[in-house]
Amino acid sequence: MNRNIRDEFFEKGMNIFTLTDEDGTDFEFELLDFVDYKEKLYAVLVPMENDEVEDDMGIVIMETVFEGNEPVFTFVENERLAQAVLDEYALRADSEDYEED
Repeated sequence: MNRNIRDEFFEKGMNIFTLTDEDGTDFEFELLDFVDYKEKLYAVLVPMENDEVEDDMGIVIMETVFEGNEPVFTFVENERLAQAVLDEYALRADSEDYEED
């Protein structure tokens, strides 16, 4: 994803999303970042504070495509892929922290 598009997305305050599970329950997530991995775009999301969020619900990886300016998220069920995307996110976050020092 072009870094300018990502920055514009965050500048507009578009970092909170409501996602609905298969039972029709809504959950709010905060977007931490987008990650380009193997020519696909993924969103790294974390649940917002919510009484209905399970204690073990942590970071969620969603494959992302844009329809116009709106992201469409699909849950990544493959644990290896999700971990690889999370590792890529962590590497980039570490390198950005290093560059700020």
